[in-house]
Amino acid sequence: MREIRFRDWVQVLNQAEVSEREKKSWGITLRWYLSFCQRGRVAVTVQSARDFIVWAEQEKQAERWQVEDWKNAIRWFFREAKSCQDSPSPPSSDWSMKSACPQGVIESLDARDWKSAFLTVVRRRNYSYRTEQSYLVWIQQFAKHVGTSNLAELGAEQIKAFLDGLALNHCLSASSQRQALNALVFLYREVFGKDLGDFSDYHHAKARSHMPVWLTHEEMGRLLNSMEGISKLMAEVMYGGGLRLMELLRLRVKDLDLAQEIITIRGGKGNKDRLAPLAHAAVRPLEEHLQVVRRMFDSDRAANVAGVWLPEGLQRKYPKAGEEWQWDWVWPDKQLSLDPRSGCQRRHHVLDRTFQIAIKVAARKANLNKRVTPHVLRHTFATHLLEAHYDIRTVQELLGHRNVETTQIYTHVMMKPGLGVKSPLDSL
Repeated sequence: MREIRFRDWVQVLNQAEVSEREKKSWGITLRWYLSFCQRGRVAVTVQSARDFIVWAEQEKQAERWQVEDWKNAIRWFFREAKSCQDSPSPPSSDWSMKSACPQGVIESLDARDWKSAFLTVVRRRNYSYRTEQSYLVWIQQFAKHVGTSNLAELGAEQIKAFLDGLALNHCLSASSQRQALNALVFLYREVFGKDLGDFSDYHHAKARSHMPVWLTHEEMGRLLNSMEGISKLMAEVMYGGGLRLMELLRLRVKDLDLAQEIITIRGGKGNKDRLAPLAHAAVRPLEEHLQVVRRMFDSDRAANVAGVWLPEGLQRKYPKAGEEWQWDWVWPDKQLSLDPRSGCQRRHHVLDRTFQIAIKVAARKANLNKRVTPHVLRHTFATHLLEAHYDIRTVQELLGHRNVETTQIYTHVMMKPGLGVKSPLDSL
């Protein structure tokens, strides 16, 4: 099969006489298609283009306009490749025809251009921005470790050496080492299309069992009394419902049912939805807070500020939903910020670091001799429920744990006098 190179398609696209929207959209589609060919180890041909369209349509449950946009991008790619050199003819408008496809291979991606290929694939698969950035950090550390950006040429041995170094030289935890492994497996399997085989023989970091930090009722009261304003209300909602930090920050107006005192957690850990209790004491302050948020929302709409961020699928299906009140953040930031993916300026929710600092300052004011972070409020929620003799299965459901074994870390309350085990010293 004759090999045809078309390395400069990105440059050609940037100079093409098409709209900026089409340049951006087609660039993403073409990287996705070329990555599809690499993973499947198939040539860039009319047939593989047809196969890609069928697969992508099923993968994304795409609408008709999206499919047409994908087809237009690939038609442009084949047409420009043919004009640059003798290459396969562009796909015809009849994508269902079964005629034999022309032969020819277009080398799709520069082996050193792993970052753009990675970002294309990870965003097409709707990974969260936090996961994308954490994976990117680990891949960059791996590239620094091996001393080359030509990662596609490396394999399992280099990855095992990197993982060994994390455990032996840097003393990283088992969870951090596992996250590094997941990032590299994603890069090689999903982006480069390489099967790395078994990774059982690398040096595994030793997993530790940590006792959770929690606060007593008296300490929890002191912490809340040391806070004020929005940060205090956020702490009350988090403690009252046992929310994770990002579950709290990503709450939208429609997720609060103030009448029934229920919080709906959408897309929590493991992309699972669940219900959480909303403390009655927080209902009235939330009503007053949402009135302030509504005025901020109305001001943004009057200033034509872009709507709030929505997951990719919802953004395509309901392009104006981000400008509707029910989708607005419960905890919006005071300042507008630049969306790192779309590049537009919009209002995001309060940053996690902002709330973490507020909890740390309050713990210092309350003279607590424990290391208090926002997640301690979730530990405290679970502990206090078990102290109140709630069933552990109920606590498991409220926390959103997949296995009850995870919830059992909170059985430390059974070691407290009056709730289970009694010290033999007190029996003398």
